[in-house]
Amino acid sequence: MAHQAVARSGSADTRFERLYQQYHQQVLAYCVRRMNRSDAEDVASEVFTVAWRRIDQVPTGERTLAWLYGVAHRVLANRWRSIRRYRRLLGKIGGLGFPQPDLPETVVLRGLDEQQLLDALARLRWRDQEVLRLATWEKLSHRDIAELLGCSKVAVGQRIARAKKRLAKELKPMKQQGSAVPSAEEEGGGE
Repeated sequence: MAHQAVARSGSADTRFERLYQQYHQQVLAYCVRRMNRSDAEDVASEVFTVAWRRIDQVPTGERTLAWLYGVAHRVLANRWRSIRRYRRLLGKIGGLGFPQPDLPETVVLRGLDEQQLLDALARLRWRDQEVLRLATWEKLSHRDIAELLGCSKVAVGQRIARAKKRLAKELKPMKQQGSAVPSAEEEGGGE
């Protein structure tokens, strides 16, 4: 019996190493698009710590990356909640707070139209931002997003449609000022 446990452990080690090599860069990129690089590296490490602990629960094949994104999504949500609690505490004790750092999107996309799009996206609720990022930047299917967010595919489609409408509303004043940024309706949508 002891020999089987060792063999299983060696197999798990090998599987984790392959998992890490294959998906680390994608998970890190997912995190970098949502926070600064240093914090993103910490979150990616937490994601793979969870994967290490739950290696027998990590799906194989095309479901693996969506599972890892789901873990990253939950780790990020916990981190944002902690940051909000910390900032509220600072406000209560009379702290000055601290300025919002540039988002990675702001640093990467410097053009005026892209900046206006990012500004409009930033004005949306966090849930709307996240569903648009998952569908657009991470290129996840509605099924994967539904699994990640714990809802149905139909609900994902509705959330994406509503988020695009809200984004279009945010972009409309910019468009009237002569910006070349297309609205969500003009960009199309769907799965």
